[in-house]
Order: sequence, then C-alpha cells, then structure tokens
Amino acid sequence: MASSSHQMPTTTPQPPAAPPAVPPLRSIAISKAADMAMSPHPDRRAKLRQCIDRLPQAEDSTMLTLVEQRIEEAIGRLGLGDVLVFDVGGLEDSLKVVHVLERGSGDEWQAMGRFIRLAAVYRLTPRATLPLRLSADRLPSPTAFQQLPLALAIYKTFSLRHRHMLTHKGQRLALQQADNHGAYRIGDESFRVVPKSELPAGHRYRSGLLWCWCYEEGVDQRMVLYTTIANFDPRYRRLLTEPISQQQGISVDYRQENGRHGQRHVVVSGFRPGETIAAYLWVGNGRVELWTTEASSATHRSHPLFDRFPTSMPRWDAVLRHFELAEYVINRGTVIE
Repeated sequence: MASSSHQMPTTTPQPPAAPPAVPPLRSIAISKAADMAMSPHPDRRAKLRQCIDRLPQAEDSTMLTLVEQRIEEAIGRLGLGDVLVFDVGGLEDSLKVVHVLERGSGDEWQAMGRFIRLAAVYRLTPRATLPLRLSADRLPSPTAFQQLPLALAIYKTFSLRHRHMLTHKGQRLALQQADNHGAYRIGDESFRVVPKSELPAGHRYRSGLLWCWCYEEGVDQRMVLYTTIANFDPRYRRLLTEPISQQQGISVDYRQENGRHGQRHVVVSGFRPGETIAAYLWVGNGRVELWTTEASSATHRSHPLFDRFPTSMPRWDAVLRHFELAEYVINRGTVIE
C-alpha cells in the first residue's frame, strides 16, 4: 500500500538588517568642533579655542591631519578639485573650512563650481587660472552663514573685497550689503534677498533670476548662427519655457515686467570640469542665436558647422534636438562670417 507525505516548505531565517554605520568617534568630534569653530556665539568659539590650546602638540598634529583629509574628501565629493584650494593654517582654521564645505546639500557648492569655471573662461578671474586659492583664516564671519542664503554665503568666500578674485574691467565683483533691509550689490547690480515663501505663487523669480554675463576684454565671443521662428510655434515655446536638464545645460530665464516677453540663455559649455570653451543659446523675440568663444577651425562659412565648431556644435545640437528644433535652426539659420 503506497503512502504519500506532504512536506511544508521551509524558509531560511534572514538575519536582522544591519544597523546604519556609526561614524567613528573622531569623525563625530570633528563635526562638533567644526560647528563650534563657525558658531555665531563667541563663547562657543572661545571654548573651542581653549580646548585646542590645551592639546598636546602630537595630538594637535594628528587632529590637523585628520581634518585636512576631511577637507580633501569634501572637495572631491563636491567635484571642486579643479576650481578651489584652501590654504589651511592651524586646527581652528581648518575646522572652519570643514564647516563651510559641509553646509547644505552640496548643490550650492556644485553650482558655485560651475559659476567659477565660466567666470574663468570669460576672464573674470584676474589671473584667469584655476583653482582659486582661498585662505582659511580669511573666511567670512560666522554670522554671514546665518544671515545669508547659503549660495550667497559661499559666493562671499571667494569674492571678499580684499581678494580681487572676481573683477570686470577693473571693478570688483564682491558681494556687498547695500542696506539693512535685505538689499545687496555685486558690481553695479542690486538685488534683494527674500524667503521663497514671501513670493506670490507663480512669481517669475521663484525658479530663477537672470544674471547678465559680462566678459573681459580679450575674450573672443561671437554669434555663429541665428534664425527666426514664429512665437506661436510649440517647439519654440517649449525651448523658451520648459525645464532643461543639467546634463544638457544651464538655463537662465528672464521675463519682462508685463510678463508677456520672455528670454532665455542656455549655457551648454564652459561649466564642466576641463571645459575651456563657453557656448550658449540665446532664445527670445522669435529668435534663436548660437554663441561661442570657440575659434572656427575652418576659414569659410560653407564648411559644415560641425567641422567649424567641433566642441560647441554637439552641445547646441543636443539641446535643439531635444526640442525637435535641430534641423530647423541649423539648416534654415543664417550663418555669420
């Protein structure tokens, strides 16, 4: 007589999920000390200074080495190695640098890296060489990082008046406070800083603010091509208003007071590490223009644009193709000698 038996399926018990890694004690100590070094409260800064003064020389040297490694890691993580170098002195100054580099999500520092690269291409850095070298003992005051939006506080780290790091035709591009009501000035441009929550819904400055790019003498920037297109063409409207991925370029938008006429700069080259050519599209008033600092590699405009401008053209083409405008703009556009 046959018999059958049914076996219950067995499951292998899974070990409990590992708890998140705990930072080493020294890493926690560095974070706390960095926070104290840039505290807006003088008594906290004084207490840190007393602790540092009491450290034996060997321990001070060890801690300084660890903090310098932390700075290098932060610069590498933020992709700033090609644009910024910090000259750190003692332990207190190096802790200030850690605090500054680790503020925010990292997006602000990365955006400032793109800005510095473009500024160097347009020769707004007097020596036109990167990386910019910052002295840790001359950072903005701790209160600056409490009173300013982080992006502006970061800008202030390399645009202090005594540094002369950013200039345009001899004028310093330092961030200066214009009054006590949130107004600031860079060069001849004045603006106010307000929380986003104070802006009405749909306000044109909720997403961005136009900065007019100026370039220094000796920068050979030229328009390569322009074309006209109907304002009501949906492809043109998309190019003028839709978001553009950071991989393709940086869009800078401007809308006049009446709200009916918009303009857009789309910077497609010059802001990535290693790029030495700046190129952008200008869009507005039913026109699309292609601009670049790249020198033409061919002498006659009858040569294909991809041959004449091998660095800029792929960048322009990628953005235009995304909006189904590559053939229209490039094939119908007027090429400039």
